[in-house]
Amino acid sequence: MVTACAAATSQAQTAPATGAIPHEVVQTYQLAPGALDAALSEFAARAGVSITIALGLVQGKTSPGLQGRHGVRDGFARLLSGTGLEAVAGSGGIYTLRVLPVVVPGAAAGEGGALGEVRVTAQKERPGTTEGTGSYTATGPSTTATRLTLTQRETPQSVSVVTRAQMDDRGFQSLEEVALDATGLSTRKLGGGERTQFYMRGFAVNSFLADGVPIDFDSDTQGTASMAMYDRIEILRGSAGLMTGTGNPSGTINLLRKRPTDVPQVSLSGSLGSWSNRRGELDAAGPLNEAGSLRGRAVVAQQDTNTFKKAYRHERQLVYGTLEADIAPRTLLSVGGYFNKEDNPGADWNGLPTRRDGSFYPFDRSTRMTPDWAYWNKRNASVFAELEHEFDNGWRSQLTARVLKSKMDMLGTYLYPLEDSDLFGQGAGAYTYNRTQYSLDAFAKGPLQAFGRKHELVFGASLRQNSDDDGPGGWPLDYAPVVDPMNWDSSAVPRPAFSSAWSRRGHQRQLGAYSTMRLSLADSLSAIIGARLDSYRYDMHTVSGEWSEKSLYRVSDRVTPYFGLVYELDSMHSLYGSWAGVFQPQNYQAASGAMLDPVVGRNLEAGIKGSYMGGRLQASAAVFQINQSNLPLQLPGNECRTQAVVCYAQTGEVRSRGLELEVVGAITPSWKIMTGYTFNRAKHVKDSDVAKAGTPYDQQTPRHLFKLTTSYQLPGAMSKWGIGGSLRTRSETSSWHNVRQGGYTIVDLMLSYQVSPQLDIRLNINNVADRYYYEATGSTQDNNHFGAPRNFLLTANYRF
Repeated sequence: MVTACAAATSQAQTAPATGAIPHEVVQTYQLAPGALDAALSEFAARAGVSITIALGLVQGKTSPGLQGRHGVRDGFARLLSGTGLEAVAGSGGIYTLRVLPVVVPGAAAGEGGALGEVRVTAQKERPGTTEGTGSYTATGPSTTATRLTLTQRETPQSVSVVTRAQMDDRGFQSLEEVALDATGLSTRKLGGGERTQFYMRGFAVNSFLADGVPIDFDSDTQGTASMAMYDRIEILRGSAGLMTGTGNPSGTINLLRKRPTDVPQVSLSGSLGSWSNRRGELDAAGPLNEAGSLRGRAVVAQQDTNTFKKAYRHERQLVYGTLEADIAPRTLLSVGGYFNKEDNPGADWNGLPTRRDGSFYPFDRSTRMTPDWAYWNKRNASVFAELEHEFDNGWRSQLTARVLKSKMDMLGTYLYPLEDSDLFGQGAGAYTYNRTQYSLDAFAKGPLQAFGRKHELVFGASLRQNSDDDGPGGWPLDYAPVVDPMNWDSSAVPRPAFSSAWSRRGHQRQLGAYSTMRLSLADSLSAIIGARLDSYRYDMHTVSGEWSEKSLYRVSDRVTPYFGLVYELDSMHSLYGSWAGVFQPQNYQAASGAMLDPVVGRNLEAGIKGSYMGGRLQASAAVFQINQSNLPLQLPGNECRTQAVVCYAQTGEVRSRGLELEVVGAITPSWKIMTGYTFNRAKHVKDSDVAKAGTPYDQQTPRHLFKLTTSYQLPGAMSKWGIGGSLRTRSETSSWHNVRQGGYTIVDLMLSYQVSPQLDIRLNINNVADRYYYEATGSTQDNNHFGAPRNFLLTANYRF
């Protein structure tokens, strides 16, 4: 039982004092994340030990929870990870909680063996970390929506988190797979299997965050096939202009990488799966000096696999490394980088065609139209540095610099319809892209006292500069095979010679300043007010044979506002509403010859959020409306300044409305769940074609999307076993070419076994019913891609 004493301590009295530290018994624990004091008391009770806790040390702190088999000392260490506290065994087998001391390097012991100068290192607490928690819930705060440090209930927008435990349970190895579980997130294939576009609320996601710093997402060159370096993926639905500046009103995806750890840890995993899928991963982290003031982490992963398509395979490598150094008592320097290689021999640029009426051919799922000599290879290399400082008054500043170089080298084919025939002609292209992104972000945030209340303020500035150096590229000098879709041998087509007459050079620069304030209006009511000021410049020069074109586009002093209200109903529920904007530059010419103003997006959202069982279970419901205006509408040639150019008016408007429901976390300490439902309908409000007003805007976004993922640790003598699975259901989708995919449901299963405290084995079986379906649909000539048949993945993970 737990009792409270007048001396502001609580003590778990679960075992009598014996005069010595009890023999450590290794047991299986399933403790969900939550309040630190409750977690410590529950662990002590189950372990049969006593612990004395000063409530002042644990107030407001959370624990990542505890999963698997652990001894007493190891269990306490994991529960206290990242809190700056430790549990020390004393006489009588009673543990005491205290602040974790660190000796300054070179400090000598004093008389009686007493330590010399002692200080707490500047290592940053990262309460949002999900690694090691075993939880599907991120109980820590997030900065993805506003840069303010807010919990889920304090954030007036919809944010979902896919944790490290969920990625491991599901065997996810790519961001496309993460999207399978994330509420409201769907994917499409753009011109081939190696270009994936993410969609939310009816719009494409074209701006990402890397550890909170904006980056442009380029599906042509950037790889998303390895999740080994990430701790969690945070997904903000709705306009993210306050953080990204430019983009669509869909939202953003924040990729948060793994960090060095306080204590040494090494894990080695290997996977075997269908289609000769072989993958290995090594992850090592910990302190690099005796004082623990220098810490590091390295992750190496490699995958080689065939696919269910003929002559199509993936060869992927990732190397990631990072260092953290406490260079002063409150100053932390982080540096690191990664190299990601993705080779895709036999890449299917075209996908499959359909009949002229949009109906599907009865293809085998291994069928491909692309010749065997096609490929799509990517290289990504990034370096980064972060400097953080915490001030005595609770303020914190951070400066981040990041460089990302990405390269794509591809050779592929495409189909085009032949007139009055069910046959297709096949064209080809070979292109090389070289792209570089430079990002710089600086901010400061902290508390303010005004009108007798405590408020929070953040202000910062960012610079993003991109350069494209694409080429050479071109098309075949002599290549014109005729394709009969039902009688086609992709291996029999000879590889042609290609020209190299195409090139493209582009430069983009975006400079922004932003500020957000959380105002405490009353004990239960807060307002979040923010704005961002951006200037944007873009220029491009494209050459194709004897033809060339130059374009220049500028946007100056563009303001993106943000407003939100959060009302705390009680200790578990909050109501919220928000208005968030975003803009997207567009390179289209008006009738006057001037460039069109940017496309503008506005996201209006209201909802309720709940947090239960100390934050271990979270739920939310939201309704939203997005309006995107200033869309380009092509004008007749006689209305343009000159008929030699195409001109546009900016009168188009689209409206997207919907509902989102989500429940995520631990229903019991042994039962985890993540489930979400999305209803979304987007339509044209204004269009140059009057008949188009009121018609659907994007029928490739499913109107109904339901996802459920769950896992359960069996009780008693079966406690080493875990079972789980997922179900995802989506309604019919179609393209403007009348290519339709009916609604479908896919079921996956998972089985795990804890062989020892160090070794666990997991089996994932995907598409158990072997459903035959298209995961992506395009036109009658291309971009139709099968979903994967039934497949399995067996993974063993060993922790040293």
